Amino acid sequence: MSKECREYHSQYIYQSSAYGIAGEFYRPSRQSLPMHGAAILPVTGGLSSQRTAGFSLDGLVSFESVFVEVGGSYDQCHDTQTSYSYSVIEGLNIADVLTADRVVSRLMVYSPEEDHGGEHTFDITGSHFDNLKICGNHIDVKLDTGAFHELNSHSKFHDAYKNKKADELLLFNRLCGLKDEQLAELEETYHALHGLTGMVKTWRADQAREPKDRYICSAVSHLDLKSYAGQNSELQGYGAVICIPKFGVIRLGEMVVYKHSRSLTMFTVQMCSVSSGSLSGAYASTGGGNGLP
Repeated sequence: MSKECREYHSQYIYQSSAYGIAGEFYRPSRQSLPMHGAAILPVTGGLSSQRTAGFSLDGLVSFESVFVEVGGSYDQCHDTQTSYSYSVIEGLNIADVLTADRVVSRLMVYSPEEDHGGEHTFDITGSHFDNLKICGNHIDVKLDTGAFHELNSHSKFHDAYKNKKADELLLFNRLCGLKDEQLAELEETYHALHGLTGMVKTWRADQAREPKDRYICSAVSHLDLKSYAGQNSELQGYGAVICIPKFGVIRLGEMVVYKHSRSLTMFTVQMCSVSSGSLSGAYASTGGGNGLP
């Protein structure tokens, strides 16, 4: 007769990763911004972290420090698998267009034991910008952490999407109010928005609101840029999507909602004018499962 094992065993597979900043530039000269700060959680859980000192690349991007950490373990008290992903970048400066004292991305997931009898639930509480400035304008944006806390599972998010109660959280929602010719003009001016018109048309045509395998959202979709940059500013703000003449496009607080995982990228910068290239940072992703639906 076999004895009961006193050690905890599970078929759960962790999936967590984080990085501080990375990118690629094509014009006026081609050069890479290697990934600074990278951590991947072993599929069996545990802890992984990395700290990176300051860095500068030809006036395009600089930062003072990066710290990333991922972790995963079984919480016996609550009978759940838990994992988290954490990314912090300090003293950030991207071409003197986007600057911040500190950018923090925090993402946690709680998974039912063995994935049975429930759903993964996620939280981004604690993610934030400190002293964020865009083109010198101070942007005191508060992330929609409360809204994502309320819609913390895939089924909750889908129900809200189906009932048109999550539209404000979708990344390109504010662009859907533009006319087709306005979208086409915007896409022609900012090549970083290539494919936008087709995406918006597809979104508008989805009247049935069938379940998606992913939802591209933002915790900053509510941002009213004019309240910070002024009504006469040349900057164009569409929630989390900010268009800057002769520079490119900045996206803030971008989140992708999957069934078993989520990712949060606090900033993405796409240069598409006098310079060309893209970079992203303060990235966190976490989730897991055992292969069951």
